[in-house]
Amino acid sequence: MNEKDMQHGRNYNGQDIKSFIATEKYDGCRAYWDGENLWSRGGLKIMIPDYWRAALPAGTHLDGEVYDGVDGLYRCGSAVRYGNFSPSMRFIVFDCPSCNGDYQTRMDYAAKFLNGPVQVAAYRTVKHLSEVRELLAEVLQRGGEGLILRDPKLKYVPGRTAEILKVKERFLKAA
Repeated sequence: MNEKDMQHGRNYNGQDIKSFIATEKYDGCRAYWDGENLWSRGGLKIMIPDYWRAALPAGTHLDGEVYDGVDGLYRCGSAVRYGNFSPSMRFIVFDCPSCNGDYQTRMDYAAKFLNGPVQVAAYRTVKHLSEVRELLAEVLQRGGEGLILRDPKLKYVPGRTAEILKVKERFLKAA
């Protein structure tokens, strides 16, 4: 497992986003749960704590981010590389590749299994760019990195796709 087996987005560049689903773009370390082990995007098997293993669903694939707050990138890197997990760290799930269906169906399925240090990313449908601007401003105000916009009909297919769009601070400056 490595990043070529994961789904990735492209930068927002004026695409139509009507009815896309917005989630925060977490500034942590990308990871993939294959139903048995957690893997980094670089293909490193992550040594997770027992309480994470107990919270992750056996046999269900989850794509997400090891996250420890807006200032936690380096702590997450240490956890991924050396197993230095703190109780404040979370695995934020933003897709469930082993579930068929649209994005909402996959996230609803994933949410049934998750608790404690494993959480589903909060998401909402956006219909207009004004909503994206407002949501992005809220995320940036609290120190977040940006947003991810997903086409709700998108199937999980590894690789880069134009149906997932990254929206960062430069979007507000360009608007």
